[in-house]
Amino acid sequence: MESLREDLDSNGVCFLPKVFSSAKVTAAREGLWEVMQGQYETGIEPEARFWNVGDNPKNIIKIDKPHLSNEKIWDLITDTDLGKWLADITGSTMIQVWHSQSVWKPAGGGQLGNAGWHRDIQYWPFWKPEGVFTAWIALSNVDERSGPVCYIKGSQKWEQVEGLDFFDKDIVEQGAILQGSHENFKVLQGNLSEGQVGIHTSRTYHSSGPNIGRVPRVGMVVHFCTDRAERIPVKGENLDYLNQRQDQAICPIIYN
Repeated sequence: MESLREDLDSNGVCFLPKVFSSAKVTAAREGLWEVMQGQYETGIEPEARFWNVGDNPKNIIKIDKPHLSNEKIWDLITDTDLGKWLADITGSTMIQVWHSQSVWKPAGGGQLGNAGWHRDIQYWPFWKPEGVFTAWIALSNVDERSGPVCYIKGSQKWEQVEGLDFFDKDIVEQGAILQGSHENFKVLQGNLSEGQVGIHTSRTYHSSGPNIGRVPRVGMVVHFCTDRAERIPVKGENLDYLNQRQDQAICPIIYN
């Protein structure tokens, strides 16, 4: 446990052993497939869809808050063992899921499956960077051919690098931007067996390349806050976004 905490502190990322049973992984993956197809078991739509039935099946398929729409996904992200692991690794007394995403990367999509270099905090203007993290749950086996999430070692200590974005699929050009600002950076590859979990800080730069394997790469992303998280007042469309934390039917507390 101590070595994992040290990895998170020094590298900005750590990889847990298998947290979820194969049965729970299979159930959650089936639940994600249902949500992707527009089948909402709970009768509640996900917060946002970045892919719809009829869109290019080779595109990376991203859906926000699918846990609202399917009980099997809800069971995955509210798992008590997951909550304890996250609390232990981050040294926290409270863990709350404030957002989730499913990311389904089809095989054979080439550059369409890329996710550009980015850090999560650049999309979270309402949070200070400390006390908010991301857990990436592998719902399929992920190896170097699957387009695993890759993390820049120690990048949580960097200043913001301009010109990087999750939705920019040209990771070669983005790599040149990174080399221009930080020569000889080292990349850690998140090869995981199904049921394993990677944890990274809000400031850790990460991306993923094409899936050149034979099966989809399936991940469930859990954005969580801890007792140390601090909200920043913002204006505009995000003014009230974090108010949903008051509703545990949307943002469940999984450890306290």
